[in-house]
Amino acid sequence: MRTTSTPSSAHRTRRRPALVAGLLGAVALLAASCSSGSSTATSTTPSAPSTTGAATKAALPPVRHVFVIVLENEGYAATFGSPEADPYLATTLVKQGAKLTNYYGIGHFSNDNYIALISGQAPNPANQSDCQVFADFPTGATTAPNGQINGSGCVFPASVPTVADQLDAAHLTWKGYMQDMGNDPSRESATCGHPAVGAVDRTQRAVPGDGYATRHDPFVYFHTVIDDSALCSSRVVPLGSTTGALPASAPTAATGLATDLASIATTPNLSFITPDLCSDGHDAPCVSRTGAATAGANIDAFLSTWVPRITRSPAFTKDGLLIVTFDEADVSGPGADASACCNEQPGPASAQAGLTGPGGGRTGTVLLSPFITGGTVSTVPYNHYSTLATVESLFGLSKLGQAATTSATYGTDVFHP
Repeated sequence: MRTTSTPSSAHRTRRRPALVAGLLGAVALLAASCSSGSSTATSTTPSAPSTTGAATKAALPPVRHVFVIVLENEGYAATFGSPEADPYLATTLVKQGAKLTNYYGIGHFSNDNYIALISGQAPNPANQSDCQVFADFPTGATTAPNGQINGSGCVFPASVPTVADQLDAAHLTWKGYMQDMGNDPSRESATCGHPAVGAVDRTQRAVPGDGYATRHDPFVYFHTVIDDSALCSSRVVPLGSTTGALPASAPTAATGLATDLASIATTPNLSFITPDLCSDGHDAPCVSRTGAATAGANIDAFLSTWVPRITRSPAFTKDGLLIVTFDEADVSGPGADASACCNEQPGPASAQAGLTGPGGGRTGTVLLSPFITGGTVSTVPYNHYSTLATVESLFGLSKLGQAATTSATYGTDVFHP
């Protein structure tokens, strides 16, 4: 969800809709949302015959290095549906990989979508307002048999695991690469940057020179990560420059993405990459630095800088998968969309995930991999829980939260020999 933007970008400013009693009835929309496409889903490629149906675990290729880039607040029509706005994303990358035309966010605002991508947790009222205060869940909050925590909060207790915990237990590696984190040490530290628990989040808006937003860094919202300061400081790090340079306040042992991509041994099994509030398309015009006037141009500038470095890396070339997605569709204006798919359910504390509808809206996603034929188009419905389920299946991990109940993981509609 957007926070207050600059006056010249008023069309991109978000206001949190009021929660009224009438929203309770919208839960019934969940059963019908997005279901019409699931029974006729097809995939077509320039060189392969069409395939039909949802993916299965058996169809997954031997991917061992996953890269995830999360962009901000754009619905399908504004990006993949309008390729002139972002030609590198919507044309160049689509020709190189697979476009998922029926991919959905799981809620509004931002933070709940990022949380879902690594934990399978459904939105709750606190992260549906982007966690203005970096607050714990109430003492005594319980976890249901389906893994969903009850109550409203931002920083999840140690009883709630993430895919990072799963990877650690499986002796696999992960890192979160956060653009601009630590650029202004008075706002956040250069590694594991987050407010003190219980404090107001001062990173809700960009400042000159620093566009890091804590709410777009999902790892720091889990006590399993932040309570181990050594772990968090070594795994949640600045993205760094293309030459490997990090903010001056970063520990000498820290390494950014450009450095880690140099070899298979130094590339994590899971790399979660969050651009700053300019590069992800959130601010247009940009607050943190000079940028283009449009979100699409800022997004393309970031992707055209980093995607080739990822796809040329030894780890990606050997067995990689790059996922480029958006957290949610716009929540207001002519492109507003809070639709859902894939049997998404609201969490115990919220009447519905999208505030004004059952989900986060249709965003689209593009996937690149040596195991994907360029130009593939899939109409199979997917959402952020599907992405988590796919990552967990690729690494032989159990599925967390709603990842266990989502209708599909990526499969034969996407991957080809």
